[in-house]
Amino acid sequence: MSSLQAQNIEQLEIIRADELAGGVINQVETRILRGNVIVKHKGMTLYCDSAYQYLQSNTIDVFGHAKLINADGATVTSQKMFYDGNSRLAKAIQNVVLVDQGKTLTTDELDYDMVGKIVQYYAGGKIVDPENVLTSQTGTYDVNSKIYYFTRDVVLVSKKDGERIETDDLKYNTVSNMAYFTGPTKITTKDGAILTATQGTYNTKTKIANFKGRPQVEDKKYILIGDSLHYDDLKEEGFATGDTWLFSKEDSVIVEGDVSQFWGKEGRSLVYGNCLMKQISDGDTLYLKSDTLFSMNNDETEEKYLLAYPKVRIYRNDMQGICDSLVYNRADSMLYFYRQPILWNEKRQMSADSIQLQMANGKVSRVYLKQRSFVITQDTLLNFNQLKGKYITSYLEDNKIRQIHVEGNSESLYFLLGDGDSTLKAIDKALCARSVFLFEEVLKADSTLENKLKYVKRYNEIEAKIIPPHEIEPPLRKLKDFRWVEADRPKRLEMIYRITPSLAAGRTDP
Repeated sequence: MSSLQAQNIEQLEIIRADELAGGVINQVETRILRGNVIVKHKGMTLYCDSAYQYLQSNTIDVFGHAKLINADGATVTSQKMFYDGNSRLAKAIQNVVLVDQGKTLTTDELDYDMVGKIVQYYAGGKIVDPENVLTSQTGTYDVNSKIYYFTRDVVLVSKKDGERIETDDLKYNTVSNMAYFTGPTKITTKDGAILTATQGTYNTKTKIANFKGRPQVEDKKYILIGDSLHYDDLKEEGFATGDTWLFSKEDSVIVEGDVSQFWGKEGRSLVYGNCLMKQISDGDTLYLKSDTLFSMNNDETEEKYLLAYPKVRIYRNDMQGICDSLVYNRADSMLYFYRQPILWNEKRQMSADSIQLQMANGKVSRVYLKQRSFVITQDTLLNFNQLKGKYITSYLEDNKIRQIHVEGNSESLYFLLGDGDSTLKAIDKALCARSVFLFEEVLKADSTLENKLKYVKRYNEIEAKIIPPHEIEPPLRKLKDFRWVEADRPKRLEMIYRITPSLAAGRTDP
């Protein structure tokens, strides 16, 4: 070592020891100190039961009740300790406790860089401060920036509300209360909401999370997943973008879309961008597609409804439909279809200015057609039985139509079949003020049941005639405003995926 270097190095200062001896250990000149040892160096004070001071390297090994007090007030205690007077690096081993600015760290091995003011541990540690308890396998604390770095089995628990963060990689700023994650992370809030993600940030004070990498949040009412997620735990509000998936627990409803948002305290949710809703009831699944879906389910205000718009398409095994906008009022189990709605049931097509469906026990019990109502049913010979009127009401049991009531300018055109429904006998065409059609199930030759017209009752009849087959001209086969649009009828394959029907081509329908 040069004389200049020696001048720049401040040697360890022995303040006291009950015994002092000199010697050579491993060819190194050593001082052996025993009993109430006190050493000082650049504002640091070191206490222990015994120590080996290595004069040439300006280092010291201390044993028994080791205690280091730094100039800034930080205190380290342990069973063993090594201190380098040149680098001012302390290494504590066994039953290590660091106390600094209201924080207590316990571990079995600790490195303390007093120049850079950086504390590191590698064999598991626990940090306790007035607000949190944190455990991890490895950790680094930068005293200057007040930032922690933790890896492997990291668990942060809030003393105040029991909130729990579990991750493998955590950077935590004690000034801004911001936690940064770059690995698998799980946050359990005081209200029981669970957030999982692989990358993002979380403010432990404001309880606001911003995650990426298909994060998920689950609270009492909703589960929300997306490519990115914003969640405010205090407000119970979530916002997700990128192929989102929202599950409403109270309704057993799944909604997929480009963007999803929910307001848990108000019971509101909004999904938009190529939406697909799925609801399972009575063993069947209702599929609904639209651009936007808004749901309200507030127990306090008793508001319970769903809005879908525009370009609505629905599919269930027993019913399909299209319209521009839809309202589902859960309070009275009523669905409202607006702007050119069309519904299909088996071989029946129903259209009107607006349509209402009354649900009961997960099944359609009544269908109300209002203004310019038109019902078309295709028979076994591909003829179209037709009903028109101002208002048409259909009554169903077990998804089978039992009665149809036509009110206001009732028009009907019915094909009468014979010989096992294999030949056309005539057309029954009538015009009256009001009419009632009753249906019954008939056992066919193949032992299946078929819903067939039983009889018709007409009121204030204006015109009624039976047209034999040889007099049936093409114009007589259709009532005015007839439109059969089977091509527009939603198909299951195009409804079960949240992609365009063209992209669904070639997939196997499960």
